[in-house]
Amino acid sequence: MKIKAPLTHKKEVAPLCAAGADEFFCGIEPYNWRRKYKDFSINQRSTGVNFTKLADLEKAILAAHRYKTKVHVAVNAFFYLEEQYKAAQTIIKDVLNIGADGIIFADPGLLRSFGARNDNNDKDLLKNKDVVMGCDAAIFNSAAVKFYKRLGATRIVFPRSMTIGEIKDVVEADNSLEYEVFIIHDLCFFEDGFCAYCKEQAGSVKKEGRAKRNAYFFTASRLPLRGYGGGCRTSFKRQKISVTNNKQIGKIKPFTFWMKKHIEGCGACAIYDFKKIGITNLKVLDRNLPTEEKIKATVFIRKSLGFLESNISKTDYMEKCKELFKNTFKIKCNQYDCYYPLIQPDLI
Repeated sequence: MKIKAPLTHKKEVAPLCAAGADEFFCGIEPYNWRRKYKDFSINQRSTGVNFTKLADLEKAILAAHRYKTKVHVAVNAFFYLEEQYKAAQTIIKDVLNIGADGIIFADPGLLRSFGARNDNNDKDLLKNKDVVMGCDAAIFNSAAVKFYKRLGATRIVFPRSMTIGEIKDVVEADNSLEYEVFIIHDLCFFEDGFCAYCKEQAGSVKKEGRAKRNAYFFTASRLPLRGYGGGCRTSFKRQKISVTNNKQIGKIKPFTFWMKKHIEGCGACAIYDFKKIGITNLKVLDRNLPTEEKIKATVFIRKSLGFLESNISKTDYMEKCKELFKNTFKIKCNQYDCYYPLIQPDLI
């Protein structure tokens, strides 16, 4: 199994390869995209964790290739506005031309525009490249795998919500593709493919001393990142906006979607089963992390894989992973932070 690590800068290539990374994933968001489309992200991440210049991305790709390491670039929004498809297609052409080894998709329409059914000259751009369907494509079963395979997919990334047993069933139905799972950090209890990253609520507010029913929605903006963590674990500023008159209700308050602090999730104990199932790639998250945390997580997964080089029982393997986790992150593992909490020594 190969380890796939997050990449945001050329300087991370060497230390992450030394830590054990076999592949990288990253994103690019050119300045003109952000300037024109504002908060409509091209790849589900903010500008701060994306490359913004092709020249910088090219240097990172060249550095990775010197270590015989692949680089996949995410262009994986759920969907794009009609005018954005051409812009996204141009970006994909550009990153492939500078040496990217594959593209991470979520929108089947965007993938289809490069597929075999396309009669233009773009259909060969993905030839001999990795075509990765990310977790945002929400692939839960073998029928979905078959659908994306017809469009040209060569690898499937399983959603976080799938159990080991469900993953096993899908892989056994078609083992001709590569399969990737999340293995550490950025655990989320919601389904990426259905997440609009927007929380709405209706409630009562008081106006002029009297209780008055009113409809409102929450709008949130990210505070400067403290430590590490992304997505719903980030601290936000929350603001109530009236649906009736679009005016602010009350004061702006800080909040987070989680009341409990997470270690960001770990699924190392499941690697024993994943090797038997036929999983080919283990994904370390997140692009938001500081470089030292990416390195620490990658080393941890590389050492966990190393336990499998001996003839070890599943029970002993899980105990070694738990001890390594405790020594690495200075906290005991627990089911609340486990990617695959139903895992048992005799599951597979």
